[in-house]
Amino acid sequence: MKTKTILTTLALLALMSCGQNQPAENPTGPREIDPAEIKENPIALFNDHWALVTVGVPDDLNTMTISWGSLGELWNKPVVTVYVSSSRHTHAFMEKNDHFTLSFFPPEQREALQYLGTHSGRDGDKIQESGLTLEFLESGLPTFKEADMVIEARKLYGAPFDREALAEEAAAFYAPGQMGIQTVYIGEIEHVWVRDRTGE
Repeated sequence: MKTKTILTTLALLALMSCGQNQPAENPTGPREIDPAEIKENPIALFNDHWALVTVGVPDDLNTMTISWGSLGELWNKPVVTVYVSSSRHTHAFMEKNDHFTLSFFPPEQREALQYLGTHSGRDGDKIQESGLTLEFLESGLPTFKEADMVIEARKLYGAPFDREALAEEAAAFYAPGQMGIQTVYIGEIEHVWVRDRTGE
């Protein structure tokens, strides 16, 4: 009887020890998916939900809200394309950095995205004022804790639109008094992170 009790105790201790060596499950933490696993309609992602383009390093970064963009395949790579006006503070950050992130959010963050899209980082700490929580991925790239999906991208191409090559209705966006001519940035999608909010 005593031998059986000792064996049972040893078995329980072994099980507990194995459990301690296992990584703790974090159902709300980000998990990586393949770019081909993105199920959302890209038109709806940009047009209806908007996104934040964030670029820079911890002590020198900026973010801006966008509603124009695309996802696809180019040069045998999964890519994301974003457009940043030369008049935006973020433009200088896009020019001097090789990587950027694109963060998508649940509907309840719409007000924060509205704020970040109508205020400039030149005028103060708009990220803090927005109420979003800045965080950094394993790569060191910036994003936000509240994001449901984050795309890490490496810049492959960046060049401004050729005004002379634009169709009339497209050129109207860049008429005097409108936005500055936009630079097209195409980035290779290196990582995609999603966060499961179930149980929060």
